Amino acid sequence: MHHFYLYLFVIICFGLLGWGMMRLERIYQYPFFMGATFISFIVPQAFSLTNNPGVVSDRALERVFLMACLCAAMCWIGYQFSPDPKLLKKLNIEIDDRKLFKAGVALMIFGHFFNFLLSRTNIETAANGNWTGRATIYVFFAKVLYIAFAIFLRQTLKDFKLKYIFCTLITAYPLLSSILISGRRQSTIAFVVIIGVLFWFVKRFTVPRFIILAFSLLGIYFIRLLGSMRGNLWGHIATNKWEQIMSTSQDSMEVLLQGKILELRNAALLMDASVMTGRHGYGTGYWDNIVFQYFPGQIFGHGLKKALQFNWGTNHYLKYLYHYTIHPGTTFTGIGDSFVEFDYFGCLVFALIAFLFKTLWFSSNYYKSTLGTLLYAALITPAMVAITHGTGRFIQEGIFQVGVLGLVTLFARKKTNLDRYNLENYRNLQ
Repeated sequence: MHHFYLYLFVIICFGLLGWGMMRLERIYQYPFFMGATFISFIVPQAFSLTNNPGVVSDRALERVFLMACLCAAMCWIGYQFSPDPKLLKKLNIEIDDRKLFKAGVALMIFGHFFNFLLSRTNIETAANGNWTGRATIYVFFAKVLYIAFAIFLRQTLKDFKLKYIFCTLITAYPLLSSILISGRRQSTIAFVVIIGVLFWFVKRFTVPRFIILAFSLLGIYFIRLLGSMRGNLWGHIATNKWEQIMSTSQDSMEVLLQGKILELRNAALLMDASVMTGRHGYGTGYWDNIVFQYFPGQIFGHGLKKALQFNWGTNHYLKYLYHYTIHPGTTFTGIGDSFVEFDYFGCLVFALIAFLFKTLWFSSNYYKSTLGTLLYAALITPAMVAITHGTGRFIQEGIFQVGVLGLVTLFARKKTNLDRYNLENYRNLQ
C-alpha cells in the first residue's frame, strides 16, 4: 500500500508545479513554491527510503507517505479559501518611503554589527552538530539584513536612485558572502526568492516558465551539491573545475540513493514512535521551539530554559524502540513534526500557512500594500523551510520577521489626520 501513497504523493507534487505553470504570476505563489520544495527535497528521499527502508516497517512507510500526501495537498486546498478581509485591512497601511528608508538603514547597521561580532567569535557546537553559545545570538540578530535587503531592493526598483542602489549593495554583501563562501543553502534560496518576488510585485517582471521549471527540477541535484561542497562550489565554477563538481555531484546522489542518511527516515520513525507510545505534542512542540529560539539560556541559565519546555516529543524513544540514532545535522521535516503534534490533523498546519499566504498575496498583488509585500518576501523562505526542517521552524522565524516588520511599520507609517488630531489633544491636556 505504501507504493500507492508514494506515487500519489509524486502526482500531487507535480500537480502543484503544473498549477503554477498555468498562469504566469502563479510561479510566485505559495502552492508552486511548496511543490518545488517537495519535489527537490522530499520526493528523492521518498524513493530512496522505499528502496532502503532500514528499520522502518511497511506500516511506518505507509504512514509517512500518506502524511506527505496530505501535507502537499493542504498546500493547495488551504490556498483556495478567500483571504481574510480583517487581515487585509490591517495590512493596508500607508507607508512613508523616507521613513522606511531610514528604518532600512537602521536594520542594515544593526545586522552588520552582529555579523562583525560573529566574525570575532569562536563557534561552539553541541553534540548534535548545531551551533551553540553566543554565535547563535549573533546569527539570530544578523537576520535583519534580509529584511533590510528587501526594503532597499523594493525602493531601488521603484525609484532608481544612487542611495538606494548603494544601500542595496552594502546589505547584499554579507548575504552573498554567506552564499559564495559558506555555501549556505537557505541563504541562497532566500536571496533568490526575495529578488524574484520583489521584481514581480514592483515591476511585474518574471523569468520564462521553462527556466523556472528547469530550476525546480534541477534543485534535486543543486541542493545536495551545494550542501556537499559548501563555498567550494562557486570557487570550482570560477576556475572551471567541472570534473570535480561532477564527481562531487555523483557522490552526493549516490549517498542519497543508498539511503543511509535520510531526513524522511527520521520522520517515519518519529511518527511511528508517536503512534506506538500514544504521545503527541498537541502544540507543545511549537512552544518548545519558541523557548529554544528566544529564551537566552546563556543569560538566565540552561536549567531554567529546559524547565520552561514540555519535551513531550518522542525523539528520545528512537534509540530504545529501534536502536536508531538521529544523524547530526539532519531534521525531522515538517511531515514528521506536524504529525507528532496533531497526528494526521497536523497536515492542517500547511493549510493554515497556505491561507496566510493567500491573504498576503492579495494584500501585495492587488492592494499594493508595502507591509504585505515585505511580509510575503520575508516569510516565503521560512514557509519552504517548514517542509525541510519542520513547521516549528516556520513559527520560529515567522515571529522574528513579523516582529521586526511590525516595529518598522510603526515607525514608517504615514500619520493620518486623526493621528495628528489625537496628538494635538494629548499635548493640550499636558
